[in-house]
Amino acid sequence: MNSHGSLKSLLLLWENLARNHRYRSFIDDKDILVFQERVANEGLPFLTKALPELGRALDTFHSTHEWPACPSFKTDGCGLPMFLGKAIKFALEGNSVAVDCVRQLSYIFYKLEVDHGELAINDFLERFIKTDRDLLDIDFSSGAQWSTSSARSTGRGLSAVCSTRGIVDEMARLIARVLCNTNPYDIRPCHGTGATACHTPNHKKWATLRYYPKLDQVYDYASLFFFNPTHLSDDLDKLEQARTCHPRARVCLVPKDSRGPRVISCEPAELMFAQQGIMRKLYDTIETNYLTRGQINFTDQSVNRTLAYRASLDNRLATLDLKDASDRVSLELVRRVFPPNWVECLEACRSEETALPNGVIVKLNKFAPMGSSCCFPVEALVFWACAKATIRLLYGITNCKVYVYGDDIICGTRFASDIMVGLESIGLLVNREKSYVDGPFRESCGGDYHNGYDVTPIRVRKVPSKVGTGLDTCADLINEFIVKFGYESSRPMISVIEEEVGFVFPRSEMEVPLTIRVTPSASNDVFFARRFNKDLQRFEHRILTTASLVLQRRPPDWWELLRKELSRDRAEKRYPYEHRFSVIDANLDPGSYVDTHTTRKKWAWAWLG
Repeated sequence: MNSHGSLKSLLLLWENLARNHRYRSFIDDKDILVFQERVANEGLPFLTKALPELGRALDTFHSTHEWPACPSFKTDGCGLPMFLGKAIKFALEGNSVAVDCVRQLSYIFYKLEVDHGELAINDFLERFIKTDRDLLDIDFSSGAQWSTSSARSTGRGLSAVCSTRGIVDEMARLIARVLCNTNPYDIRPCHGTGATACHTPNHKKWATLRYYPKLDQVYDYASLFFFNPTHLSDDLDKLEQARTCHPRARVCLVPKDSRGPRVISCEPAELMFAQQGIMRKLYDTIETNYLTRGQINFTDQSVNRTLAYRASLDNRLATLDLKDASDRVSLELVRRVFPPNWVECLEACRSEETALPNGVIVKLNKFAPMGSSCCFPVEALVFWACAKATIRLLYGITNCKVYVYGDDIICGTRFASDIMVGLESIGLLVNREKSYVDGPFRESCGGDYHNGYDVTPIRVRKVPSKVGTGLDTCADLINEFIVKFGYESSRPMISVIEEEVGFVFPRSEMEVPLTIRVTPSASNDVFFARRFNKDLQRFEHRILTTASLVLQRRPPDWWELLRKELSRDRAEKRYPYEHRFSVIDANLDPGSYVDTHTTRKKWAWAWLG
C-alpha cells in the first residue's frame, strides 16, 4: 500500500476529481499544488488522517453552526482553512455543490484500509474494555427528574418531566406490547457463514456439537440440533460425546476506516445457531407489528435515506447518530425492558465473556457486541422504545413515529433534543456533532443530503489492485463514479484505475461481474476475443469472471437434511423423513459449501448485451 506506484495512483485519482467540471469552479490550481506537495512530504497519512479533517469540520458546522479548528491546515484571518478555501466558503454560505465538493475531496480516502500499529490497536481494545466497565455505573432505578424547555413550552407544566426509571418502565411497557404475541422458545435456528469463536469451518458446523448447559436448559439440544427423534437415535453419540464448554466469544479486528479497526465478536457456533433463530423471530415480529411496522427496519435502508432527503428540504425530521451503539446497550438494561421469557431466551444463547486478541478475557456487561446475531434487532428495539418513551413522558404523545435502522435514528425535529437526553439517560452516547436537528444537512444509512442535493461521497476502500478481489473492488468503485458523475465525466478516474491494475474492464449494461455498467463499446472487441454462439444466437466475449471453490463435503445424511430444512428460503414446515433410508431415497444432492476464501478469476464466455 505504501508503494510509490499505489500512492501515485491515489494522487492522480484525487487530482482528476478536483478537476471534474462539477467542482472546477471551486478549486484553484493552488489547491492542487498544495495537495501534491503535502502528499509528497507526508505520504499516506495526509490522505487518510489530515484530509478528512475538513469533511468532519464541515459536518460539525452543519450540526453546531460553528466551524471547529482544523489543526492540520493553515487558516486565513477568519479561521478557515486556506486549502480548499473557496469551496469551504461557498459551502458555509449554503451552496450544495460546494458542500459536495468539500466532502468528496476530503472523505475519498477516509475509509481506506491501512495497517494500524500495535499501539493504535491496543488503544481500541482498551476503549472496548472501558466502555464495557462504564456500563456498571448506570443507575436504571434513578428517580431524578429532568425536563426541557421544549417540554415546558407545551403547557404541561411540572408534569412534563421524566426520569431514567420512568423511561425504563415505559420502554418495558412498549416492548412488551410489541413482543407479547410471539413465542421466543419456538425458533427456526440456522448456522451462519461467518467466523466463529471455535474456528469451526462451515462444512463442519452442522455435525459438530459442543455442549453449553445454559443453552440446553432453555432450548433442549435434542430438539434444537436434531431433525427428529430418529435422527437423535441414529446420531446419539454426537450428543453424548459433546464437550462441555463455557460461553465465550472472541474479538476480531476488521477494517473500518483510517482511524482504526472495527471490533467484531465471533460467537461460538452453537450459540450463534440459536441466535440466528431468535434474530429471525425478532425481525419478523418487529417488521409486522402494528406499533413498529415501517418504523424499525432491518433490510431496507432506503426508508431512512428517503426520510433524510426530505428532512434536508423541509426540516421536519432530525437524524441522530450514536457512538459505539452496540457496546453501550447493557445486559442490565435488556433485563429490565424485555419480557422475562425473552430475557431467558436471549441470555441462553449469549456469550458471557470474550477473549481479546492479546489473550485477555473480559467479562461482558454489555448485552452483546457487534457480531452476535441478536445484537442488531435488540439494539434497534431498545433505541425505538427509548425515543418513544421519552416523547410519551414529556409530551403525552403516543402516535408520533420514530424510525430506526441499526444505530441511525430519525425523529421529529421538535423532539430531537429531548430524545438525545433520554438516550443518554440509559447509558447510550449521542454523537452530537453528527446529529442534525436543524439546518439543510441530514445523513442516515449512508445517504447524505444538503437541501435535497445528494452529497454522499464516494470512498476508496482499497488501493487499486488486481490481486485477490482487487479487480472486483475496482469495478465497484468505477461504477460508483459513473452513477455519481456520469460516464464521460468519470473517464479520467477510470483511466487512472485501469492503468494502475493493468486491465481494461468490459463495458456492459448487464449485471455481469467485473464489468463497467455502461453501454457496450468498441473496446470490448478490441481487448477481448469475440465469438458468435449459434445455440443462443448471440455474440459473446471471453472475459474475466469470479468464481469460488464449491466444496462437497457431506453425504445426504441427517445433518445435511437438517441444513436444507433450515435454509433461509425454506417454508416453515417439516418433511416426513422418519429414518435414514428415507433420506437416502430422497436423492438429495451432497452438501455443497462455497468457500468464500477461494474466490478466484477465470476466463469465460459471456454475453455483454
